[in-house]
Amino acid sequence: MKIKILGSGAWQGIPAPFCSCKLCQLAVKNLYCQDARTRPQFMVETRQGSFLIEVSPDIRTQSTRFSLPAVNDFVVSHWHFDHMYGLHELLTWLKSLEIKPVVHGSLSTKDKIEKEFSYLPFDFNLLEPYKKINLCGVDITPLPLYHAFGIDEELSEEEINNTFAYLLEYEGKRVVYLSDYYKIQPKILDKIKGVDVLIADGTYLFTDKFKGIKLNHMHNEGILQLASSIGAKQVYFHSISHLTGLNHQEMQAKLPENYFISYDGLEIDL
Repeated sequence: MKIKILGSGAWQGIPAPFCSCKLCQLAVKNLYCQDARTRPQFMVETRQGSFLIEVSPDIRTQSTRFSLPAVNDFVVSHWHFDHMYGLHELLTWLKSLEIKPVVHGSLSTKDKIEKEFSYLPFDFNLLEPYKKINLCGVDITPLPLYHAFGIDEELSEEEINNTFAYLLEYEGKRVVYLSDYYKIQPKILDKIKGVDVLIADGTYLFTDKFKGIKLNHMHNEGILQLASSIGAKQVYFHSISHLTGLNHQEMQAKLPENYFISYDGLEIDL
């Protein structure tokens, strides 16, 4: 199994709109450097085929830059703009297909798609928490996360069904993709202990700018503590923002061994 990180940036990407910070200006000078980041998207490839996790708003440029093969399946963690709204970019391509592709996701993702994407010709597969599906030989288990304050915070662990993490299992290898989250329940942590690879949200990594404020994402030291508690053999952080003001190498230098800042185009082979 190979996982290619097509987009490693947070919701704004880097460079961010109308931003003149040092990091964004660095990215402007070279849009293909490690500090230039498009929004989240991941290609999973096996001998049996390939599928995408997330549908980035930057799917047009990612698909051409990385010469992506056409896929039949899109696995979406949740309905926020940076994770799903690339579907709007696919209208012409979708209309050219004889067989409808399938978007897989949570109940709240299904509700959003029915309201805003009903004109697009694809099918939706409603995923149930903890119930496996198989794509291209990969067993995929949806794991519900607490992400959206005002939606999730009033729900019990049994009720939560908004944002999914995904546990991928293929030929004895285990990878967990933690999309966006502010809290992960013990039941989930028990399921992902000791995975081969952890791909985790790093939006607020190395910044205390919003300390003490309720956020939809885990914050700074909490991110590293969580990653350490999982005990993965390798850890990669995605959804990197410009908030730290640190470039790729500066962030990487702050991480322990076998922890990595991802970048657009990074490949993980298992």
